[in-house]
Amino acid sequence: MHVRKYSNNVPGGSAAEAAFEAFLKHFPQYRLTWILDTLRRTDYTRLSRRSSKRPSETETYVDYMGGSLYPESLIRVHTEFLASNVLGNTHSISASSQLSLKHVEEARRAVLEFFGALPTLNSGNDSDEYTVIFTPNASGALKLVGEAYQFSKGSSFVLCADSHNSVNGIREFARRGGASVVYIPAGEKANQEGAFDLNEAKSILQRNKPPRDTFSLVALTALSNITNAKCPGLYSSTSSEEGDDSIVTYARSLGYHTLLDAAALAPTSRMSLAQIPVDALAVSFYKMFGFPTGVGALVIRKGFLRTLKSGRPWFAGGTVDVVQVPGRVRTMKGVGEEFEGFEDGTINYLLLPAITSGLHLLSAYLPFLPLRLNCLMHYLVTELGRIHHRGRDGRQITRDDEKDGEGDFAVCKVLSRVPKKILKGVGETDEDTGAIISCIFLDEAGEAFPLSFVAHSATQEGISLRTGCMCNPGGAAALLGIQESMKDVEEGGMMREGMTLREFEEEVERQRRTELGVVRISLGLGSDWSDLWRVLQWANKIGDAMERKVMWRRWLERQDDENMINSKWQKYYYVSCTVAHEVFCLDRGTVLN
Repeated sequence: MHVRKYSNNVPGGSAAEAAFEAFLKHFPQYRLTWILDTLRRTDYTRLSRRSSKRPSETETYVDYMGGSLYPESLIRVHTEFLASNVLGNTHSISASSQLSLKHVEEARRAVLEFFGALPTLNSGNDSDEYTVIFTPNASGALKLVGEAYQFSKGSSFVLCADSHNSVNGIREFARRGGASVVYIPAGEKANQEGAFDLNEAKSILQRNKPPRDTFSLVALTALSNITNAKCPGLYSSTSSEEGDDSIVTYARSLGYHTLLDAAALAPTSRMSLAQIPVDALAVSFYKMFGFPTGVGALVIRKGFLRTLKSGRPWFAGGTVDVVQVPGRVRTMKGVGEEFEGFEDGTINYLLLPAITSGLHLLSAYLPFLPLRLNCLMHYLVTELGRIHHRGRDGRQITRDDEKDGEGDFAVCKVLSRVPKKILKGVGETDEDTGAIISCIFLDEAGEAFPLSFVAHSATQEGISLRTGCMCNPGGAAALLGIQESMKDVEEGGMMREGMTLREFEEEVERQRRTELGVVRISLGLGSDWSDLWRVLQWANKIGDAMERKVMWRRWLERQDDENMINSKWQKYYYVSCTVAHEVFCLDRGTVLN
């Protein structure tokens, strides 16, 4: 593929063109992903249009972990489908209802096919076959398991500290049932950030092995949404001298049921339940291909689902066949089709047909995506590390310029796990990392800039990213090195029941001199090199003393206009930029030179 094929999305200017040529020289395999450039040009045209608020800028979207951007053709196809058909509530036998049911079943089959879980023809016992329950999102899927699981005294709920709060929330059901909650610590060492040590995890599972006739559950996170760590030992393998070394197979051999949060991994990696034989898997479709929101799925073994059925604490329209009123008798739906007893109320029959189209589209491009994202990740991490602070004269600051400084004058510090493996061809995957960068931005003294300042300055440059702890406090704590501080009050830590977010943030900042959270840049289906170029230009501006002065003033004005200057900014809180000899007085909203 000729290089000029890639020039359409390269931002204008000789500097950008030269940088892109240098990128291709280092990563010539990027050319193999040209089909994704075609997708970008045809299905993400809105990213190339000029913003009405910033006529000179296009939109730069690097928050794919928050939500993937939908391909425009997916919307056109579904809009035409809705305009051409009469669809009715599936809880009826009318023609319109049967048409809806037909497309819902097509979507159910498409999900099974995508995750390599279609039933075999010669299976006598269907307990190991998978079925699909449609839910509002991955969180709803995880909650279904948690609320129906038969936790009891003597059983355990084991999970990784590096988990989304939707997984953490299951611990409330476990404790209510009398089960113990056991966390596997997340790694904090360099190049081991997040997830867990495989041997340590297996040891914890062994120590908490469920007693006979007791149900215990282990929840795994396929890819952390903040540390960028993939679950170690997730895939079944027979290459080990000791046989299959997968964490899933090991847990099941001890008697655990296994639950996988795949919301972060499914958008960029092909997954097969033949290789990852968990009992249940949760996903959100808007994270996979952007549309529709409000629809997720629990892909679950029928045998496991039958054990959950008796523990289901609630019934509703669509999930029950017989109800005695007044009285106590109720007969749940699901004779042979157990999912019917878990899809509460009316399913989203107008949007579920879009799942089939979305999965087919994603399947076509997914083989090329890991290679592209791997190239982009290596490039972005390297280039962010090369950006250093510059003084008023435009020169890079050196230690001779900073008499009292102890930092290395880097603008950005990447905290999350970065890819070590360089992929060379289509079809290869990195089993250690995804396409997420969690970082902090630093001043000349090595102190972190406020996250709200970073977010505001990015927005001013037309960049969509995310700041905070990403609903993953354990992963954030691992990255910030505060896992030991995240203790329950009974253990003498700083946490206490009922404390507010503000109180917790202030406690973290008091102890660690840092905010609770990071800046997250995440890539996905629509990402290309031009997005990274714009992110790097913005990061360079933060490192420039004069450019940052303007950014800071605009941020202060917004803080003042929206009354966002809270108590921690009172009493003349100063941020000193030593080399530029600037002091910013936040509560006055002025700049003193």
